[in-house]
Amino acid sequence: MPAAHPNALGTVVSATDNPELLCGELVRWVWQSPTGERAIAVLEDPTHGRWKIVGPLWGLTVGQTVRVWGKTVDDPKYGQQFRVESAQPALPNSAHGLAAWLGSGVVRGVGKRTGLRVIERLGDDALALIRTDINVLQGIVGKKRRKLLAAKLEELSAAEETAVFLFGLGLGPALVTKLQKHYGQDTLRKVRERPYDIINEIYGVGFRTADKMARAQGLDELAPERLQAALLFALQELAAQGHSAPPQGVVVEAAANAAVVAVQCIAAQVEALVARSVVVACHSRDGHGELKPALALSELAGAEQAIAQWIAGVVGSSERTSPQTPAENATAIALASAKLGFVLEGTQLQAVQLGLSAKLCIVTGGPGTGKTTILRGVLAALADDQTRVQLAAPTGRAARRLAEATGWPARTLHRLLAIDPAAHSVRATTVMDADLVVIDETSMVDAALMAQLLLALPAHARLLLVGDADQLPSVGPGAVLADLLACPHVARVRLDQVFRQAQASHIVVAAHQVLAGRVPSSAPSGGDFFMIERPDAETIVQTVCKVVLERLPAHRFDPVQDVQVLAPVHKGPLGTLAFNERLRELLNPDAAPALGGFRIGDKVLQLRNDYTLELSNGDIGRVVGVATKAAPATEDDGDDLADEDEDDQPLDTVDRASGPTLQVRFGERTVDYPLAQLENLTLAYAITVHKSQGSEYPAVVLPLHSCYFGMLQRNLLYTAITRARKFAVIVGEQRAVARAAANNAPIHRHTQLRVLLEKLP
Repeated sequence: MPAAHPNALGTVVSATDNPELLCGELVRWVWQSPTGERAIAVLEDPTHGRWKIVGPLWGLTVGQTVRVWGKTVDDPKYGQQFRVESAQPALPNSAHGLAAWLGSGVVRGVGKRTGLRVIERLGDDALALIRTDINVLQGIVGKKRRKLLAAKLEELSAAEETAVFLFGLGLGPALVTKLQKHYGQDTLRKVRERPYDIINEIYGVGFRTADKMARAQGLDELAPERLQAALLFALQELAAQGHSAPPQGVVVEAAANAAVVAVQCIAAQVEALVARSVVVACHSRDGHGELKPALALSELAGAEQAIAQWIAGVVGSSERTSPQTPAENATAIALASAKLGFVLEGTQLQAVQLGLSAKLCIVTGGPGTGKTTILRGVLAALADDQTRVQLAAPTGRAARRLAEATGWPARTLHRLLAIDPAAHSVRATTVMDADLVVIDETSMVDAALMAQLLLALPAHARLLLVGDADQLPSVGPGAVLADLLACPHVARVRLDQVFRQAQASHIVVAAHQVLAGRVPSSAPSGGDFFMIERPDAETIVQTVCKVVLERLPAHRFDPVQDVQVLAPVHKGPLGTLAFNERLRELLNPDAAPALGGFRIGDKVLQLRNDYTLELSNGDIGRVVGVATKAAPATEDDGDDLADEDEDDQPLDTVDRASGPTLQVRFGERTVDYPLAQLENLTLAYAITVHKSQGSEYPAVVLPLHSCYFGMLQRNLLYTAITRARKFAVIVGEQRAVARAAANNAPIHRHTQLRVLLEKLP
């Protein structure tokens, strides 16, 4: 039985609390998957004997000394084996292992013959001698390669020491591996000196994990750094829920719960964070409209202050922003109407007039009310003059739709603002070259992004914001569109009339029925919107699957490419997790395995913005393959390696970190995901309604049941229905749909922006 490992104090930790450890030579491969991600191998541990190990073993080579963490299992078919959770190269623990390590190509130009010569000259104590003085290899290995070998040995030694220390803190193999990959040789210093910083630096690490590291090293539960970390974590968690300035009492209580201390202990640390300018004390309004003392992370506070200052400048300015006179604009509008073949009247005419003349104008309205018509009218009116126009949207999907609808080029906001992909925060890097900037899907724009947009606008430029105020708010913190619409100083036009061509779509009719608080009615036979009543969760699941696999394909919808299941939540019998598991087994059951548990052909969702890859949170793609990149073959230069003149040669270590990549097709391009980035992907046969913002799908299926009670809100139901371009189906309880349509209580977000805008004269 593999031994439990010692903790940092040298005490053996029970294997029931921590993973077991094997360390020895990788003797041979029994089986390897085509991608190399999973394998079965034989490992010889000097203490625990020969074991069959099973799991992720990418990058390891036969003859190498490796350290594996996991657990012993008795497989009914294959007998006793060691199931690997994490594996990494280790310092060789025998002369044979050292020869194999040197021969594995860890340094280019040092190969098998050199490894054997080292053992012949130095014997069984070769490793100890080399670690004591690398120059014992003089005459066998040249100077530059000796330096590289010394560095690799130091790296392995540090990794071993770090792993033992981290396991001693009670961390699991996956987290240990993630920490070491992220921080490298700096891991120990980071964990010992600033464990709470890891919360912001590694995705998926929260206060509980960082606190576990800190407390295991003896940090007192009332240490100021611990309590302040709990406060910051609470603010970050509330920001993730959309609150840019939550009430101080809510923040303090959440932090006290996280740290498991009295509220008074946390409250005493608020001033310290404010004094450090990490947190800003401000005010926001609660769900009842009452003004409350609030706290905000400094970046979010600064963003909302920047928005308010820009709006104040617009309100206080008496300059005419349009270079054209009202008469010239009227002429341009008339010419544009004739060119486009329609007459602008009422609110549509008012919206185009404001779009041409106002410094800031918001156009909002539901489906079929003519938002695209407004944009086409504004752009057509400007087509013959020298106005420089920029069109953008929050996501790539929305930008493509905007370009298709208007015939003008459109970009993502991040591309428009030239935001540095490598930056950890949103920062525009240039002032735009534009006279008019048009932003579509403004409900998706959070406070940080809006602030950068306004900071990048030239002083003379006008801004036209277009969006649907009845949709769900942005994923990021803030309620920018709602707060701007609540400010009486901001010019706006609300489009309410549904035009005749849109009335032919029962999807549009259903959406407006929901806005009116009514249960949407199914279309007549041959229509594009239906509700199928089902009483319980299991029959809802069965019906959703039947609709996806049979009924919609009968209408020529591809069940994977065209159909999107939208669920209100992730967990539970009707959540995205359950639907994804069920639908994948029905839609892609026998596909070849890829990486990270995905299969070739899987429908996948990007979970976070990645500006380097130009991917947005919510982008959907298909797994199309796996690319493998083998390490280059090792050349052994024999006696020439002893020549000290080799220092003139460019040398490096073999890069084995590239590994296999998962290839995902997004539209017209393929993106390669290395193993470390697979946490940014999840299955997308079903996604949440929130993730669907800014997207349209040929067909949408929405399961609704009373078990979603807390999520049954009008804007969620409305957003889901309006994601469908050609066909929408609701499957579930009539009372759940009625509850959602009737529940117009807004999803209240605590923001400082609304309070700041209230102060404008």
